Amino acid sequence: MSSYAINSNPVHTVKISKRRIPCSGLFGWNSGEKIDNLRPPQKLVYHDDVEVPFSLSLINKTFLKGKELKCCYKASIDGFSATKFHESCDFKGPCVIIAYTRDMSFKFGGFSPEGYRSTDDYYDTFDAFLFYWLDDSDEPIVLPKIGGSGAALFDYARGGPQFGADGLLIGPPLAPVMGGFAGPDTNSGIGDLRMAKSRLGLSYAKRRDGKESIFGDESKATLDNVLVFCSPYIASLY
Repeated sequence: MSSYAINSNPVHTVKISKRRIPCSGLFGWNSGEKIDNLRPPQKLVYHDDVEVPFSLSLINKTFLKGKELKCCYKASIDGFSATKFHESCDFKGPCVIIAYTRDMSFKFGGFSPEGYRSTDDYYDTFDAFLFYWLDDSDEPIVLPKIGGSGAALFDYARGGPQFGADGLLIGPPLAPVMGGFAGPDTNSGIGDLRMAKSRLGLSYAKRRDGKESIFGDESKATLDNVLVFCSPYIASLY
């Protein structure tokens, strides 16, 4: 894994790379491109009562290794709209998404090394991955990025977490826009994070049992909750 440098001086203006190539610094904020977005004032709020629902071994090979993790977004409390997701998760750095299907019967998620900034852009990386749990196991099964690093992550301002074009979409936007900043307060086409869909095999590996959806036999699922965990230390640097 490449090493990344983090600027220890918080700033309020963010440089966002519009190049669809691997970023040169953490989240590509040091790419030297023009300023496409001004970071809104941020209040760091966390759900301190939510425990991390996964083994920290899951993030041993990520930017979050050794960092304290806190829940910055809980859909059942903060709201299921993509607007609420971005209000809670933008500019928090790398994050782990955990989701539960209806009746909490199935737990799954993904790791985003780029985090979220409502850029309406996509990012190339080999470091993102999906994962899911079987009923009889405490350790998740990891589904790595395949088919090259291209378009591993999408950061739609009107959508929730998206891994690849179709690997995993939670709260997909109704009217996606690529290449321009729309902002999380866009009035139309807001995704609902209760809805998720998945097709594996093109951008992320198929399940261990060969099934082509993270949900198994179904390509879509209704979610009871979505949680996002980040590092307060990294979030405080921006």
